[in-house]
Amino acid sequence: MPPVNNFPQNKVFSFRILILNASIVNERYIFAKGRIFHILTLITYLAIIKGGRPLKSKLYIIVTLALIFLTGGCINTAGWNSDDGRKLVILQESLPDTLDPLKNSSYENVLPLTGIYEGLVKLNTATLTPEPCLARNWEVSGDGLRWTFNLFPGIKFSDGTPCTAEAVRASMARSLSLKDTDPYPALVFAPVASIDTSGEYTVSFTLKDPFTPFIKNLALPFAAPVVSPAALLKYGDNFWKYPSGTGPYMVDSLGRNKIELRPNPYYRAGPASSNIIFKAVPDPIDRSDQLLSGKADIIFFPASRSLDALRSKNMKVISLPGLDLSFIGFYTDRAPFSDRDLRRAIAGSLDRGKIVAAAMEGEGVPADGILPPPMAGPGMSKGPSYTTGQVREILSRKGYPGGMDITLVTYQDSRRYCPQGGSALAEEIKRQLESLGIRVKIAASPWDRHKESILNRDGDFFLYGWTCDNGDPDNFMHTLFHSTQLSSGLNVSGFTSQKLDVYLLTARRVADGKARKTLYEEAESIILQEAPLIPLNHSLTRIAAAPGVKGINLSGFGLIELNTIQKD
Repeated sequence: MPPVNNFPQNKVFSFRILILNASIVNERYIFAKGRIFHILTLITYLAIIKGGRPLKSKLYIIVTLALIFLTGGCINTAGWNSDDGRKLVILQESLPDTLDPLKNSSYENVLPLTGIYEGLVKLNTATLTPEPCLARNWEVSGDGLRWTFNLFPGIKFSDGTPCTAEAVRASMARSLSLKDTDPYPALVFAPVASIDTSGEYTVSFTLKDPFTPFIKNLALPFAAPVVSPAALLKYGDNFWKYPSGTGPYMVDSLGRNKIELRPNPYYRAGPASSNIIFKAVPDPIDRSDQLLSGKADIIFFPASRSLDALRSKNMKVISLPGLDLSFIGFYTDRAPFSDRDLRRAIAGSLDRGKIVAAAMEGEGVPADGILPPPMAGPGMSKGPSYTTGQVREILSRKGYPGGMDITLVTYQDSRRYCPQGGSALAEEIKRQLESLGIRVKIAASPWDRHKESILNRDGDFFLYGWTCDNGDPDNFMHTLFHSTQLSSGLNVSGFTSQKLDVYLLTARRVADGKARKTLYEEAESIILQEAPLIPLNHSLTRIAAAPGVKGINLSGFGLIELNTIQKD
């Protein structure tokens, strides 16, 4: 066979012209399917056997049409994104720094990992109740200490290795080893005394104490997802570059500000419909513009000023309250707000609806209580309510006949529960309180410095917030209000109540859902009447999608189920 550089030039020219003709129709798909290479081989063969004579124009047409047919006749139209019309393009503010679920800790960019990994259970996006995932069922011992999970048989990781009880145990042991040093391993596995297996598909956890929220912790996208022990052994510290889970997708490529996933061929429900491309686009207006121009299919947190334009183009806009809470906190361990009546006077005078409208441009949901929907039920209590005259009377009775001067400590940064930043929120609160004779000085600082200010007890009261980790009331109530959280700094108001402690500890241990709900109703009633903090608002979780995108299930965590999404 002659060397490549001796290939007749007229045949090379003919070959290139043929490829150019097809690529003009669809340059992105010309090498997309393996069958195309068979045609290219045939073309080359024909060029060789024709003895150097150029290929006839009829042959050009026939083979070019064949190429177009085999690539699906894909012509790039204005409605398709620039990567691939068949791929789903999702724009987020940021992307994860790592694809190792043990090392990621942000709901804001964890979405790609939810397509790669699964846990023993998952949460229903609407009700937040646990549902089977890798485990087909589970049972809890009468004393609440032993949790036994029976796995679906035959599940495989994307590297082809089986997901057995031993694989689950090995994956969980990795997280368990970090429970004393890392926040999310601590959240999930601090209650765990041991993990063991029984047979090929049964794994059990023995807890130190009864802990009902444990089942929801196992649905977290951090620390709890099951990863391939074989991949961990093979790649070591580089596992995050070659992740392997049991989810519907696996990594296709990693790039700067871009992650592409492709269907996992071992996924038990069959491969997902198409590749998914995640891109980091920090500017919400830019995200909205890319959706409008057909360069994206789904965007997270579109710019509020773009909503009318999106709706006018029949884009789907989906919103629901976020699982978080923005609040005013009081230092209850010192004057002036060690006085319950002064706390209640401020709590009962603020108009939360106006705060959300003025300071947050409507990007929030006024909070009547501590818990966001769907955790909050119709039986949840509401706090006090006072008129301007009643507030002035309380101030006078408490030694402030001419009003009072106090300092509000706030953060400057944008937070999920306060996109416009804490300074705008503080200004609206100041405006409302000054009409009552309460003069407010604002001290604003960056988020990290702000947290230090609260720990140092700077100012008289402060703005803060909490984002739920697991969809369970315990994650709000026990974390923010139990006396054991004083030493951790999570009980930021310093408020303690022996009765409240009993309710919160009992709710952790009771398995019956109705009994837990009653306990949290009683606990929230105490909190709202004592007013160690004032609930202001929950965030508004929002996404927008192209008209042809279907099957979107959005949760209050700001996540969507990737495997239910279909693109026309």
